[in-house]
Amino acid sequence: MNINEFHLLSKRYLAGETSKEEEEQLMKWLKDQQSPISSELSEEIGERMWHKIEEKFPSRAIKWQYWLTGVAAMILLGFIWMKIPVGTTDKSIELVKQTGIQVKNTTHLDQEIELKDGTIVKLKDGATLVYGKNFNEEKREVFLFGEAFFNVKRNVNKPFLVHTGDLVTEVLGTSFRIVSTEKSSNIEVSVASGKVSVYNKDVNKKNERNGVIITRNQKVSYDLISKKITTSLVDNPTPNQESKKTNSIFIFQSTPLQTVLDLFHEQYGIEFILNNPVAQNCQITADLNGLPLSNQLDLICRSIDANYEKRGTVIFIQGGSCN
Repeated sequence: MNINEFHLLSKRYLAGETSKEEEEQLMKWLKDQQSPISSELSEEIGERMWHKIEEKFPSRAIKWQYWLTGVAAMILLGFIWMKIPVGTTDKSIELVKQTGIQVKNTTHLDQEIELKDGTIVKLKDGATLVYGKNFNEEKREVFLFGEAFFNVKRNVNKPFLVHTGDLVTEVLGTSFRIVSTEKSSNIEVSVASGKVSVYNKDVNKKNERNGVIITRNQKVSYDLISKKITTSLVDNPTPNQESKKTNSIFIFQSTPLQTVLDLFHEQYGIEFILNNPVAQNCQITADLNGLPLSNQLDLICRSIDANYEKRGTVIFIQGGSCN
């Protein structure tokens, strides 16, 4: 029985339209579910709901009290946890060779969960995460539907794999975001820290995969139709966390442009290329603290009569005069 069949059968049960065999099937399905909520909290929530059903359906309250202390409590708290049966038709979940656990965020707020290995996953509204019951015993592997931010616990012996359709994101320990929606034909992976390998799960005849490696402030867009992977910079690159502790890190006083760009590379992890070698000695005097990278570059380029453009994961600065 899948979740949709359960919903239909439960409505018929409350209406008194189910047979004895169907009632037994329903109770067996409920008994097989796993609840991550503490027994005390489940009992408290379930007790309140049970009394309401008892008033309306007195002949069926006893069996439904069992259900309310488990499954209903999970739904009230914003998560739905359930077992995913082997043989489901979804291609991604079919890759889970054993019964797995599904976590779905049914609220309008981000929901944070912690996996067995210490990895923190923040699920966006409507996002679903699926993983095997033996997660972290031999490998770390999850399946994502929707958008989520991962802060992966580092383990060099067990790479962390995230499956989103045909795309696989593999890391040892880092933080990144994945966006995959039913309405879009693209999957997007962006890195907040560390390094991530992103590739198509299929291997060609030459034993090669279609994939790239991206680092902090970089992202990839994967077209589900053409199978093409495109790399670029994230919309709003952020500097190192350490820079937030220093108020003067982006204050420059007669500093050569090349020195400024070297600092930007260190802070943002982005490669900057000067097309005009003469411009590297232009002196920069400016307070750029607290500004987005785009604004910082705008001010620098205006001061030396230059312009910049993004090309993939690299920023090119063209022109420039020190006069």
